[in-house]
Amino acid sequence: MKVLNEMNDTQIKALIEAGYRTVDDLKGVTADELANAGLDADLAQRIAEESISFKHTEFSGKHKHLLLVRKRHDKPWFKRDDYEKKKKLPPSWRKPRGLFNKMRRGFPDKGPVVQVGYGAPSAIRGFHPSGFEEVLINTPADLDDATPQQAVRIGRTVGARKKQVILERAFAKGLKVLNPGLKAQAADKDDGTTATTEEKQ
Repeated sequence: MKVLNEMNDTQIKALIEAGYRTVDDLKGVTADELANAGLDADLAQRIAEESISFKHTEFSGKHKHLLLVRKRHDKPWFKRDDYEKKKKLPPSWRKPRGLFNKMRRGFPDKGPVVQVGYGAPSAIRGFHPSGFEEVLINTPADLDDATPQQAVRIGRTVGARKKQVILERAFAKGLKVLNPGLKAQAADKDDGTTATTEEKQ
């Protein structure tokens, strides 16, 4: 959307505070709804017109096929051997190494073992189900290297104030954000404090 590059920080903040946290939220929006968010009529009309045809990127047929293959792939749950017998053992996978370990020796009732053949196609390994490659963002500067083929995932340790800056810059660049999470951030001009609320992720 070309109009996003022409918007200033105040206009982007107004959209985010109105509930339009990513460009995906603008799909199907009307000019009247945007005007109620605090935008002028001309800008609201342009965003509404461009949002109809907005797309992040076009994926190739091979890319879509590999995503479908991964989705249909019947991948079992790999559990740690005998984790249920001791409370201190987590269920996360550990390679069995015991000399007489039945899971290592391939007893079917002990569960599957991690091996070649269970993995997803290497070309899309680590990709989000939507088709985008995930990139972890911890600072606004990390967005400089993000491409339209990538989806942004904001780090869990990022604070609300920095998270809003990341959302604003990702919004301006038209990037897909997987976990926007930030509901609102309003500044109290009287005492200079900032109140923040976050949704559960």
